[in-house]
Formats: sequence, structure tokens, C-alpha cells
Amino acid sequence: MNQKELIVWVFERTLLRGVRYVAHGHEAWEKSGGGIWSLEAALEQPPQEADAPQQGELVEADKPLVRVVREAKEATHASHLVLGLPLSRLLVQVMKFPPEMREDLADAVALQMDKLSPFPGEELTVGHEVLSENETTIWVLAAAMPSVVFEEIGGALQHAKLHVLRTDIAFMGWFRSLCGPLQLTRPGRRVILMDMDDEGWDLMVIDHGVPVLMRGLGPLVDAESLTRQIMLSLLNAELEAGSCSVSEVMVVSHVPPPAEVMQKIRDLIGAPVQHQMPPGADGGAEGVALRTIEKATLDLTPVFFRNAVQEARIAKHVRIGVVAASVVWALIMGILFGIPAGYTFMTRQIRAQSKAHAQAYKQVADMRDRVNLIRSYMDRTRSPLELLRITTEHLPPQGISLVSMTYKKEDGVKLSGEADEPTWVYTYKNAMTEDPLFETVTLNGPSASKGRHKFDIDARFKGAGEKK
Repeated sequence: MNQKELIVWVFERTLLRGVRYVAHGHEAWEKSGGGIWSLEAALEQPPQEADAPQQGELVEADKPLVRVVREAKEATHASHLVLGLPLSRLLVQVMKFPPEMREDLADAVALQMDKLSPFPGEELTVGHEVLSENETTIWVLAAAMPSVVFEEIGGALQHAKLHVLRTDIAFMGWFRSLCGPLQLTRPGRRVILMDMDDEGWDLMVIDHGVPVLMRGLGPLVDAESLTRQIMLSLLNAELEAGSCSVSEVMVVSHVPPPAEVMQKIRDLIGAPVQHQMPPGADGGAEGVALRTIEKATLDLTPVFFRNAVQEARIAKHVRIGVVAASVVWALIMGILFGIPAGYTFMTRQIRAQSKAHAQAYKQVADMRDRVNLIRSYMDRTRSPLELLRITTEHLPPQGISLVSMTYKKEDGVKLSGEADEPTWVYTYKNAMTEDPLFETVTLNGPSASKGRHKFDIDARFKGAGEKK
């Protein structure tokens, strides 16, 4: 990338958005162009005779996408660019780690994303960046992209001879562009619902300006589906980030949702719900550009594309050096010009072979390390979500409700609840006792209070005392 130029493309399902920024001064950047290109129109348009593929071309089946990439390349004068991909095509998770893990974040994130991936055996490109850090917790945004997601886009970019500098999440670009207009860094928990393109709804939960949950909900056919997904997301956010009342819900879209949908969200969460128009159609691409200028570290570019950029830079420097050396040597030692040329050729061959061996060795070493990590952390039987599933499965069909759940990974889970009849409490306690996961299940109560019977249950894992 030219240090005075930044080009960002954001791929959507039916559109490609591009923006071009030019630097003025030390840190000032100004938008100098861009555009929107329809992928659907390219699919409907028959290929021109001039576009007929030649023998040896990289992309054949993706001809419409290649045509759009060529048009965008000409319009934005791109050679190196930053990509933004929609949330629905990625596996994204906000994680928290203790400060002691800072030096091993990359390995820990890769391990966790492998465990969460619904694509067993699929090669993933994993990236992360630190969102927030204090004395007890590091909040990390982790993302993974299956290689198949990048194949179509990557093939078109290779055909157009374009180099990818970084691959970001388009939703993070929108979050960056909305921080100022919507004042998202204010204290409190906020929910952002966004429907900016035909990819469907995206959701983000923000605590004091820091994302703690991010999900691509996809197209939702009715208000009930949307509110159900919102509730599940808030429950997940409470498990990971703790309980906190929602200050407000912001729905960002070009077209306001129906009034009944807004009212259902308001009734569900019990917080103000307001609709916000996006600051611009290119907010996602502009936000990715701002994140790039601000040195965002998240990068989902596959390794072979990253190497292509580095190799192109090295090749450029090598070419300049070879030309300069050739001119000097030709003037001084014309007769012996062939000797340094042959030496240079052999040196390149040896370097290429050494690099290939080094890359193969690194891949094997990385795979061995990841396998060892996976073996040590594969046990999920005592995860918070698993415990939530177990405790809710044992609930009687009626007459009892849980008020709180306290989870300790090494000890067990403590539950508090209320019941209409004390017999329901004993039934629930007996069901918990029969679960093989627990060694002891202690019931405190039930005690009558205001027509209800309150109780506490302390379920201890097997071997909990030994681990202590």
C-alpha cells in the first residue's frame, strides 16, 4: 500500500462497496472517491467477447465477480487494498482472558475458535484484537474464517492482480463509524441492532463502549424470531459479562422497522428503543478505513495472501537492486556481467527452496502445538452453557422458577428459585441428584414467603474437593 493512499472494499451478498482515502499531512486523511458495484447485475449480464478466458487464467466459473472486481479496481485505482467481510460469513466471538494470558493470546484464541467452529476439519484463518484490558480481565475480539469463504473472492482478486493488506469485519467498521454520531462510548449497556444490507440482522451488545457480544442473526421472518434472538443474545451476554440492565436499544437501518416490532422489543427489554438512520451508505467501508488508520490488529487474510504481499515487496526491492547492480557492473565489468547474473539466479533458487522448507516446518510445528492445546482443553462437560442446559432440563414442567445461578468451574453450581408447591422443589432436587455430573446436591429450604416457597440448591461436581 502506498503510505499516502488507503483503499477499502466491503463485500456484501449482492454489492461491493469501495472507498478511497488520500493522506494530507502527517495524520490527516480525506475521502477522495469510491463507488458501489452490483454483483447481481454482473451475474445477469452476459460476458463480453473480450472477457473470454485465455488459457491459464486463474478464474473461469467466477467470471461475473471478476468483471465487478476489474471495474472496482479501475474506479478506485487499486493495487493494494483492505477488505471488509460481513458478519454472517464469519465465526466471531468476544472472549475474556486473565492478564497472565497476554503473551499467549494468539494460541489461546486459535484453540477456542477451533472448539467453537461448526466446520470440523476445515482450515480456519483466525485473527484477534484486544478490545479492553484492566487488572483482572482482557477482553478480546476473536474471528475465524473458513478457507472456503475466501475462495471465490480470493480467486477474483488474484485474477485482477490485487494484493490484500488486511481483512476486517464490516460490522466493526459500522461500529467505528457509529461511535461518534450515536455516542456509543457512554456508560451503560446498549444493544445495537443493524439491518444495512440483504445479509440480514446483526446484533452487538456494548458495555461502556466496549463490545461484549457480537452476532450475525441473519434474515428473520417475523418479530417473534427477532425478539427471541435478542433475548438469547442478552442471556449470553449476562453469562459472559455479568448481569446489567440495558440502557437503550438502537435500531440502525435505512427503513424504520414497523411500530409493532419496535414495541415488542421495548416490552421485552424494558428499555427505550429508538431508530437511527446510518450516517452514510458507505459507513461500513469508511469505518474499516478508520480502523486501519488507527492500527487495528484484527486480520483474517489467509496466509498465502499475506505472503503474496510480502513477496511482492521483496521482489520490488530485489528488482531495483538487480537493475542498479547490473548497470554498474555493465559499465565496469561488461565481460564478467554473466557471472553475477548467474550467481543472483542461483541465490534466488536457494532462497526459494529454503523458504519453502521453513514454511513447511512451521506448518508442522504449528499443527503439533495446536493438537497439544486441543487435547488439554477439549473437555466441555463443565462449561457454563452446559450447566445452564442441565439445570433447565431438570426443571419440572410448571410451578417452579429459577431466580439466580452462580457457576464456579472447579466447584459446581448454586441455584436459587421459587416454587408454588414444596413438592416441586424436592422433585427438582432429586432430579439434580440423579445427574452423574454431581457428587452431592444439597437443598436449603423450601421456606414459605408471601405465598411462594423459596429454596437454594448447592450442586457440587464429582471430585471438586480433591481439585481444591
